[in-house]
Formats: sequence, C-alpha cells, structure tokens
Amino acid sequence: MKNSNIKTINGIGKACSIISKIAFVFCIIGAVCILIAQVAVLAIPLDKINLSGKADATITVDAEDFNISLGNLHLTDSKGGISFGNDDIVSVNTDEDKVELGDYWSLDIEEISSEDSSATYKLTGDFSEFDKKAVKRGLFTDLLEGLFTVAATAVTLFFANKVFKELAKCETPFTESLVKKIKVLGWVMIGYGVVTGLSLTTVVAGLTVLMLGFVFAHGAELQKESDETL
Repeated sequence: MKNSNIKTINGIGKACSIISKIAFVFCIIGAVCILIAQVAVLAIPLDKINLSGKADATITVDAEDFNISLGNLHLTDSKGGISFGNDDIVSVNTDEDKVELGDYWSLDIEEISSEDSSATYKLTGDFSEFDKKAVKRGLFTDLLEGLFTVAATAVTLFFANKVFKELAKCETPFTESLVKKIKVLGWVMIGYGVVTGLSLTTVVAGLTVLMLGFVFAHGAELQKESDETL
C-alpha cells in the first residue's frame, strides 16, 4: 500500500501534468496564430496603410514641470500631463525643427516665445505622412517577439510536464530519472528567464528548481544506500 505522502505527490503530479499539457496546447495555438498574423502583416500592401488627421497645437514648457536641456530639447513630463510614444517623452531636434512622435511620425515645431524658465512652441503637421514601411516592420517585430516568448514558454512547459508525469506515477521521488528531469527543468527555466528579457523572478525560480534537483539527487543517493543495506 502506498504511503499517504506518495499518494499526494502522485495526485498533484497528475493535476499539474494535465494543466501543463493544456497550457502547452494553448501555446502551440498561440504560436500558429502569431505566424498567421506575421504572414498577414507582410502581405498588407503599403497603400492600404493609411491615417488621416492634422496637428495644430501650442505647448508651453515650464521648468517647474519639466526637466529641460536646451540645444536638442529633451522634455520629460513630471506630472504625466503629456504622453508621446511609449515613454511619455518628447525628443525635439531643434536643428531640424522637428519633434518625433514614436518611430513613425514627426511634426514641425516652431518656437514662438521664450523666457528664463519657460518656452512656448507651435506644433503643426499631417498625420497622413508617415513611414509605412516602418509600421510594417514594427508590427512584424512585435509579433516576432511574441512568437519567441510563446515558443520559450512552450519549451518550458514541455520539460515541466516530463517532471509532473514522473511524479504522477512514481513510487518514490528519489530516483535518478526524476532527478535528471528536475535539473533539466531548472536549467530550462533559467534560460527562459534570460532569453525573454532577463526576468529575475523566473531566473530565481529556475535556480530554486535546480537546487531542488540537487537536493533530490542527495535523497536518491541515500535511498540507494538504504536499499543496498536492506
């Protein structure tokens, strides 16, 4: 008759195995969808990418609200009142009299007035004039990053499922087969954390799993010595 702890390990292993399989399937479906989306992006004709609208605005920059460095003016909103692009930052190249909005648009900028601690600018432009190829490249790159993350997740789930399957049927968790699978999973998780943007949480979790692999390895050695003694 199985020990109650082993029964619990088997039950949790079975549940985790099912969950990891389902998550793995979703990852595969997600990867296929992303691939289809990438093909669709590449197939979009440039003349189908359109945007209409004109800009005509006046902004006053006050040193009390912004960190200002003149020359190539760099504005950082400390109150969250202006949002351009992804980082709430406007980079103004005063040599070319342009303000860049993200990677695709730029507006004409003209200084109307200036004082010791503030300056007023007029922004004008046509949003229909933008880099359409850059838009396609940006979409494709974002999808590629998503595909890479989904693929890395699928690989991690694949090796995690191997551990869970072993736990679902084991008579004892201290076996060389399970130890090997746990160590591999630990290294895979560390690799996942590194390649997907150096996720410290995932790296630490991977190190923890790897450490458990060595703990189980020691347990397996003791189990083997005990069996030989008996």
